[in-house]
Amino acid sequence: MNIKVIISNVDAVGKTVRKLGYKFEEINEDVIDFKYNSGDAIVVICRHESSAKIPSLTVHHPGNIGNKTMGGEANKLGIAFPRLITSIYREISKIDINIDKVFEATHHGPTYQTVPVIFAEVGSSEEYWNNEKLVKNLVDAVLRGIERLEETTCDNVILAFGGPHYAHNVSKLAMKSCISHIISKHYISELNSNIIQQALEKTINKIDTILFDSLNQKTREKILSLINSNNISIKSI
Repeated sequence: MNIKVIISNVDAVGKTVRKLGYKFEEINEDVIDFKYNSGDAIVVICRHESSAKIPSLTVHHPGNIGNKTMGGEANKLGIAFPRLITSIYREISKIDINIDKVFEATHHGPTYQTVPVIFAEVGSSEEYWNNEKLVKNLVDAVLRGIERLEETTCDNVILAFGGPHYAHNVSKLAMKSCISHIISKHYISELNSNIIQQALEKTINKIDTILFDSLNQKTREKILSLINSNNISIKSI
């Protein structure tokens, strides 16, 4: 499989990656709004921003739930690659640095691609974006995750609804399960049949488990009423 690793010349972590001597595909656009379709999948290594500036290493799929966009198109999800993002996350989780390592919920663009896009990010301020040791650890984990893709096992493939943006509960499950899109509690009120159908269909590995994270029964029933499949198991945490 031809998996392209991309950095942006206008991204702080991208600049650090290039300074370290890695030779990856380079774009000149912001990582949340670029058009690039080469290869079978794309992994973007970039910065993660947070007002709390908590040091972190994160992974997530792109997508805009609702009419408000952060790059890309409204009401459109990117294509998920659960086995690949999980393989990368498992390698990130092995890094011997005491910082948060977590899946984020699906958010921001790009959404134009016809191949899966995965983000692997260093957060959450210039201190960490410029930290060559931390960035090198992330890059090497990404490369190991790509290399070990074919040996990565999935007890099941999870599509998650609910929970906070930083999906710690889902992240714990990634040691055995593979993770597709995560729709956080912040977007549950904007869910419609279109987004749910995209979440089920826009994935390289078929969804076989719906996971509800801290959602009440009424909300769970609303989501289930929009899912047309008898071959998916339902779990709640």
